[in-house]
Formats: sequence, structure tokens, C-alpha cells
Amino acid sequence: MKLSKKFKVLSVGMLLVVTLTSSIGCSSNSGDKAYNEIDAAKTEELVGETKKTLVIDVRDADAYAKGHLTNAINIPFDEFEGKISELESYKDQTIVLICNTGNKSGKAAQMLVDNGFKKVYNAADGMEEHEYATATYTNITGSQFEELATKNKDAIILDLRDSKDFEKKHAENAINIPMDEFESKMSELKDKNQEIYLYCNTGTRTSEASQILEKNGYKKVYNSIDGTKEYEFSFTK
Repeated sequence: MKLSKKFKVLSVGMLLVVTLTSSIGCSSNSGDKAYNEIDAAKTEELVGETKKTLVIDVRDADAYAKGHLTNAINIPFDEFEGKISELESYKDQTIVLICNTGNKSGKAAQMLVDNGFKKVYNAADGMEEHEYATATYTNITGSQFEELATKNKDAIILDLRDSKDFEKKHAENAINIPMDEFESKMSELKDKNQEIYLYCNTGTRTSEASQILEKNGYKKVYNSIDGTKEYEFSFTK
């Protein structure tokens, strides 16, 4: 059957529109979206790369306190836009955002992209949709660590670096417990309701120690995700 020239043009045009629409719809950057949607498996993979990834939980503080991804800091969605400037030092780092369903974290991801962040990932499988490994201690940035540790004079500050690093310089009033001695010396921390702030070189040792403290009933544990190699702490010698 022969098609008229006009019908052929219309058919090609319609095909082009359908093709373009399908292509855009399948892209992770649909519409003005310029971040990456990831599933639970990819989320867990990126979260495990503690030295390369900043994980942000945008649920409210109560939901975060009940259980969050092991390395996640908390910036509630209602406060997120106003705190983007505080994330400037993480602009070139991989950032994973998560909430309950992927909705609010997706909106927060777009805010970051709009502000020039490049490596932004939204966990499309939120906390209500996948059984992630969780923790209840609090993760904080290096700047938050300094602010809180300075303000709370009765808190215990633990430096988990090797003694040679501690002796060069350390946080004021910090106690040095190298990680390989941590479990044997943990019993020296008598008050399980006292605030405990931990830091090390990269945040890896303190994450492990925070989990140990949590499992042993310590209630107010604050882990600096930024180590001394990633954040310039105002240390005393």
C-alpha cells in the first residue's frame, strides 16, 4: 500500500516524537533531573565506600534516631535548603541521599544539583522499602564535631588514632585509645549516658568503635565522619 507524502511526513514526525519521549523517559536524568536514581544494592555499595561517600538522611530527627544507614548524617528535609551552604566542602564528593520512599531525598538531590553538586545519587529504595543495616548512634561532620565537643564540656572526647599521631596534636581534653586497644579499654567509660565524641584519621575506626559502643549500651555516641586527613580540626599540641 502506498502512503501519501503528507502521511509519510506525519508518520516520521510522530515516530521521532515517540522515540525522543521514550529516550528521555528511560534516562536517569528525566526532565530537569540531573542526579542518579539508584536501587538498594547500589545504595549499599556506595554507603560502604566511607572515604568517598557522604550519606545524608533527610528524614526528621526522630526517624533518624530510631535507625539510619551506618554512615549517614541527618539533615531533615525541612531544613535542607537552608543548610546546603554547609555542604560546600563536599561538592566534589559522591553524595547519597535517602528518606523513607525516595521522594523527599529526590527533591533534596535536585537542590544539590541546582547548586552545582556533580556526583549526586538518590536512593530510590528508601528506608521503608528495603531492610538496610542500620545504627542508632549519631554521625556528625567535622565542623559539627568541633562545635558540639567545645560546647559540651562534660563530654568524653576519644581519639582513636595511633599514639604517635595523638602526641603530635589532638583535640583539647581528648583521651587517646588506639583502635586495637578499644574493646579492652571500653569498660573505663563508666557512664553509659555520658556524651562521647569520637574521631580518627578517616572516620573508619570511629565508625567501627561507635557500633561497638552502641551494642554495649552507650546511649549518646557521636561519630565524626570526617577524620583528621579530611578536615582541619583546631587541635592543640
